[in-house]
Parts: sequence; structure tokens; C-alpha cells
Amino acid sequence: MDRDENMIVVHHKGLLLKSLIVIVGVVILFSLQTITHLEVSIVAIGGAAVLLIISRVSLEKILHEVDWPTLLFFIGLFVIVGVAEHAGLITILANMAINITGGDPWLTFFMITWLSAIAGAFIDNIPFTTTMIPLVHTLHTDPTIAAAFGPDSGYQFSPLWWGFPLGADLGGNGSLIGFSAGVVAAGLSQKFGHYISFTRWIKIGFPFMLLTPVVGNIVLYGLLLFVY
Repeated sequence: MDRDENMIVVHHKGLLLKSLIVIVGVVILFSLQTITHLEVSIVAIGGAAVLLIISRVSLEKILHEVDWPTLLFFIGLFVIVGVAEHAGLITILANMAINITGGDPWLTFFMITWLSAIAGAFIDNIPFTTTMIPLVHTLHTDPTIAAAFGPDSGYQFSPLWWGFPLGADLGGNGSLIGFSAGVVAAGLSQKFGHYISFTRWIKIGFPFMLLTPVVGNIVLYGLLLFVY
């Protein structure tokens, strides 16, 4: 590609088309993971291998373009979260918050949403979500919650399964390490000379993060009560 002040020109349109086809194929395989049972890592590496073959670009050049600081950051982050999970710290935090609700179903719904949002802002929401899934399953063994949100309650899916991902997803916007895309974006920004610090992200992102679960809770609560 040639770059001037206002325009990017694509010379290899055929390669661009092939790359788009591979990307679409990877996304489709991601979506069919429950059917194919292929690990997303295998699909991603397979797509990268196909692109490497069809592009005929030097492997050395590709490795030089990889954002290694971001990858190393993710490795360290997942190690820390894994240790916290193994030590039971995340489960202890969740249980302490849920005990405050006294088993009230709708109070537990709001608690799960906000616990997921706050914790998800400082723990990458992918490992955090994986850790919280067994806890949400356990909550449904409580007789009060099971009666209010179980199969006989009229809900096809328990409201806890709606509130939990709502908080985890929106909470990821609260800090730089809350979700993978933010880390990648900050890494790319720094690569091009625009450094985004953790503190700067917090000052802008955290207030918006607090606002979005409020709106999401109100809308979701209304839908569950009057539409669902």
C-alpha cells in the first residue's frame, strides 16, 4: 500500500479479497464452535497459517510486526488471574457480595450485574466470565432463586444469565485491562506514538462504565418484567 496525506491505495486487491474470505471463514467457524467442537485457538492459528501461505510473506517479517509487548502482557495477566482463581480469591469476593442479598432473587440479579461490572473492569472479562459461570450455576440451587428464576417460573433463561454477561461486558470498558480489545488498541496506539496510560483510561472510561450498567439494568429489568 502507498500512503500519502489523505489516501491509502491498495495494490494487491486479489490478496485483500482472499484475506477477507479467510477472515469470514474464521468468524463462521468461531460461531459454529458448539457444533464443530474446534477450539477457537485452533481456528485462529489455522486462519493465520492460511493467510501466511497465500500471502507468501516472509515469516521473519510477520514475526517482526507482531505486537509482542501486548502478547506478553496477556500472558502475565492470565497467569495472575489463574493464580487468583486457584487460590479462591474471585470466588470469595463473589460469595461475599452475594451473601449481602440474603437470597432475594432480584437483588441477586442486580448484585450479579454490578459485581460483574466492577470486577470485570480490573480483571480481564474472559477469564472472569469463565470463573463466574459455575457460581451462577450454584446460585440456582438456592430454593428461593430456583423458584423465581427456574424452569417453572416462566423464564426460558434465568435473568441471572442476562444480568451476568451484561455487567461483565460493559464493565470491561472501565479500565485498560478490562477487555482484550482495549489492551490491543492501547498497544497499537503506543506503537504509533500516542501513549494511553492506565490512569488516563480510568479517568475517561470508568465514569462511562458506571453509567452503562445503570441504563442496561433499567432496560433489561423492564424487558424481563413486561416483555419477556
